[in-house]
Amino acid sequence: MYQVIAPTLFQNKICRLPGIGTLVMIPHSAETDFVNARIKSPCETIDFIPEQKGEKLFNEFSAMSELLQKNLDENSNVFLTGIGTFAKDNAGEISFAPISVDPVFTLPVPVERVIRQDAEHAILVGDQQTTNVEMADYFNEKQPLKNRWWVWSVVLAVIGIGALIFYFTKYGVKGIGNVSIF
Repeated sequence: MYQVIAPTLFQNKICRLPGIGTLVMIPHSAETDFVNARIKSPCETIDFIPEQKGEKLFNEFSAMSELLQKNLDENSNVFLTGIGTFAKDNAGEISFAPISVDPVFTLPVPVERVIRQDAEHAILVGDQQTTNVEMADYFNEKQPLKNRWWVWSVVLAVIGIGALIFYFTKYGVKGIGNVSIF
């Protein structure tokens, strides 16, 4: 008879049991585990909210709730297949222990970081936001050639002065009398 509770809970994400409380499915999103390079799968857990004293509710589970309360009074705990165990303590408080999902059903997925060289994406350089394409253009930009014509003129002047000094030391100055500079 209790086999109707589990499908209703999993389909509607909530199941109100009059006189006992409410079972609620709590979703948990996927988590990234960068250290181990994997993503943990999303999962759901079952939470139990005990009914407040004096609340009167009637729904399709009222008969099952009365039967469940009767079994709790007699046995102090009742196991619901696929959901968990209800327990009643000496003070009459009802608690719930959900079953845990088998880890085989929620295995983590291995992941690898993919960096596409040709895809444009935003990056932060210092305190400015730019794109990877702009930064590649910035670093691949060739420096303009500087105008260095004067270097060649100095080299030619030094060669010319050296040639003159060589000539005058070897042959001297002729034609201005018999005066030789060197």
